[in-house]
Amino acid sequence: MEIRVEYHPGEVQVIVRGPKDSEELVSILSMLRGEQDKLWGWDEHRTMIAISPAQIVWAEMVENKVFVYTEKAMYQTTLGLGDLEARWEEKGCFRCGKSVVINLNAVVSLRSCPGGRIEARMVTGEKVVVSRRYAPLLRARIQEGG
Repeated sequence: MEIRVEYHPGEVQVIVRGPKDSEELVSILSMLRGEQDKLWGWDEHRTMIAISPAQIVWAEMVENKVFVYTEKAMYQTTLGLGDLEARWEEKGCFRCGKSVVINLNAVVSLRSCPGGRIEARMVTGEKVVVSRRYAPLLRARIQEGG
């Protein structure tokens, strides 16, 4: 990526050039537009969609690709699970396994499982297992109210 800054009097103008389907371009545009509270993902037809944290039910990493699930669809994103968790932890995103993040606001029920694990049933009906490593953190988070 090349960055060139030119100083001129008057109005600030930003021109971004790059391939239409560039993940880097999408990320830059999102930042410039102030859409920090949106996640950009694409569906199976490569249509870009802005996803708010409230829409996310859960996310997983499969073969080094991150997929975000909403109540209606699945989207691929360039954001990593750690970034997703760090960015929206206060909005309910919780790391529940090495390759899974859930939105605690989309959990319908929790059930204890053998081995110290917890099964979370999501609003979509999917069951996501909270690993024994993350189960104590979930219990503590529930105790503190969110």
